[in-house]
Amino acid sequence: MNIPRPTLTRITDDSTLVQMWLSGKSKRTKELYIQVVSQFFEFVGRSLAEVLLEDVVQWRESLTYRGYTQNSISLKISVIRSLFSYGLKAGYLNVNVTGLIKVPAQTSALHERFLEQEEVRKFINSVSQPRERALLTLIYTTGLRVSEALNINWRDLKSHPQGGQVTVVGKGGKLRTILINPNLWQQLQALPRPENCEALFSTCRGRRLDRYQLHRFVKKAAEKAGVNPHISIHWLRHAHACHSLENGCELDVLMRSLGHSSLTVTSQYLHARPNEGSSQFIDF
Repeated sequence: MNIPRPTLTRITDDSTLVQMWLSGKSKRTKELYIQVVSQFFEFVGRSLAEVLLEDVVQWRESLTYRGYTQNSISLKISVIRSLFSYGLKAGYLNVNVTGLIKVPAQTSALHERFLEQEEVRKFINSVSQPRERALLTLIYTTGLRVSEALNINWRDLKSHPQGGQVTVVGKGGKLRTILINPNLWQQLQALPRPENCEALFSTCRGRRLDRYQLHRFVKKAAEKAGVNPHISIHWLRHAHACHSLENGCELDVLMRSLGHSSLTVTSQYLHARPNEGSSQFIDF
């Protein structure tokens, strides 16, 4: 005897389902997921309910053919699996055809993004502009994500006996408070405050600094300092984690500072150095 499934949604089209699925996710996550889903729809050329297992298999194989890395393929498959799983749970789909598709194991490239402490010092010291220098120093000494640092407002800063502290909004909307050493605290307090702009890091026109502007600056700074030309701002977060552990930081302390959900994620930094198997541990 077939028992009818309860009706959980009145969604009747893929577009609405995708919007529901994206609800509550961060802006950056939404942008990434929309890009992956759009590419998937373009490849299969049919609605979610019409997609067959062989469609998904062919799409996965096309990713390899087009030269995507294993980590990129793993991410894309995970995104599509998540969408189909959501559609099934919501009662919009009758079957999840992606359930039989395995997600390739991701490979860690942390050892390729490793910067020695002297390299970081050389990189940051090559920067003369107070705003950019303070931002790079903040990310390195605290291990903040780029988005967390760029979204800091002046009201998020508070003085502290050891210098200062900042409250940031991490992944999943989780709040955490990070200590700021005295030297950096003085740098931040000396930054200009344009009228009608609440952002800590802002342009001369009073607008919040964005990733694109930061990316261009980092590339120029790397060239000037003579460090790895492939460096990105996120490498400073990796450097913070590795150098903190080298200097005696406990893994659970680092986990909280980085905003990780588990020690498993943080422990990857134990193996990041090629030759070796939080903020208070960074001397800068």
